[in-house]
Formats: sequence, C-alpha cells, structure tokens
Amino acid sequence: MRFAFIIEATDAANLRHDVKKRKNKGFSLIELIVVMALIGILAAIATPNFTRYRDNQNLREAARDVSSDIQLYKQRAIAENVRYRIDFTIGNNKYDVKRETTLNANDFDATANKLFTKEMGSANAIETSAAANFGGNPYVTFLPRGTIEEAGGGSLMLRHKTRLSTATINVSMMGRTNVQYTLY
Repeated sequence: MRFAFIIEATDAANLRHDVKKRKNKGFSLIELIVVMALIGILAAIATPNFTRYRDNQNLREAARDVSSDIQLYKQRAIAENVRYRIDFTIGNNKYDVKRETTLNANDFDATANKLFTKEMGSANAIETSAAANFGGNPYVTFLPRGTIEEAGGGSLMLRHKTRLSTATINVSMMGRTNVQYTLY
C-alpha cells in the first residue's frame, strides 16, 4: 500500500513537472501558422461583406439626410407661412435650400434667398447620374400650407457609385416622404 502511494505521488509530481514545462514552452511554429491561415481566410471572407455593408449604410444615410431635410422645410413652410424650395444639383451631388422673402415673391434664384448648400452623402457614396423629377423640375417647392407645388409629387433617386444599390425618395403632393431601397 505504501509502495503504491509513492508511485502515485511520483507520477503526480512528474505530471506537474510536465505541465510546468509545457507552460513555459509556448506555441509551436505549426500552431502559429495554422492560426494565421485561419485568420487570413476569415478576413478574406469578411472584408467584401463589410465593404458592401458600409457602402449600403452610406447610401441609406444620404437618403435619410435628404428625406429629413425635405420634412424639415415642409414644417418650416407651414410654421413661417412662406415657401421653401430645395433645388437638387445632380451633377455635383448637392442641393440648395432657398426661402421666399415675401409671400408673393416667386424669385427663388436670387442669392439673397439661398439659405445654404448641402452635400448629398459622402463624395464616394452618390453617383452623379442620380435623377430628380418633381413635375419635370429638379426641385421641390413647399407651399405655406405644407403641400408641394409640383402636381402629383415627385421623386429623387440616389445611386451608389460602385454598387447597383439605389434609394428612391418619393414625395407625395401632401409633402410626405417615403424611401425605397434596392440594395445589392
């Protein structure tokens, strides 16, 4: 019995010694190469998906910004009892917000009426060939009662430069907006 106890104790001590040795040993070169290969494979799979996700989010953000500005200036037209116009300049991905100075004035092209110019999304998010059509015009005008001047409403299409993804902002005659996405 005593002899068996000594053997077990010796085996346990040897096992502890082996564990200590293995702890100090570290990783083998083969283990490191396998882990690096797995990380490389995962990165190769994840990078295109992340890029697509980021591009689609840029397009969604640009569409949300334009849609919220349309709603904001509809509300301001009602609150201030004046007309607001948002001119979309598709060639450089910008739009101008203009305010009528008096209720009877119809001169939205004067620089005195221009409030600011805003860019539609980041420079790499929106294609310059996007389309704006509000009753045949590249602008939307809000009347003091909150409706738009262009009969039947209109739409603005934003398209991503490198993807086929699009966002179409539809504006009803009552000034309500609806965004439809086609994401790839």
